[in-house]
Amino acid sequence: MYNEIMVAVVGTLKELFPEAEIGTNTWGDGIEKPYFEVGLLETSEKSVNGRRYFRSINMYVKYYPQNSQLRSSDLNLVLDILMDKLEYLSLENGSLIRGSSRSGKNEGGILNFLVDYHVYFIKTNEPEESMEEIRLK
Repeated sequence: MYNEIMVAVVGTLKELFPEAEIGTNTWGDGIEKPYFEVGLLETSEKSVNGRRYFRSINMYVKYYPQNSQLRSSDLNLVLDILMDKLEYLSLENGSLIRGSSRSGKNEGGILNFLVDYHVYFIKTNEPEESMEEIRLK
């Protein structure tokens, strides 16, 4: 599930910012292109009812702008787009999930965007071992 959400976020960013590099590693200074770093911050899971569970997935998107004179306006524009476009994610299986608690912060010329995705799901039971194969000596 975590990788599915990560793939959906990266795919959305690629559609929105085709000129930018997108990855899961910290880039650093002196970049030629804008760069997005995507990752998981914290996850939690709790049982709701029987086999039904609730997962909270906290993600971050860091935006490293291209070295330019318009860095502040660039960060503001990207923040506005992320607020709107990362609210809903379509997963590969067709599920639509909603991001809540979206927030952004300029930290030393780097945009740090945070979003929480909440998912309910049902855990399937593992098949039990059949007694037919057991032999007594």
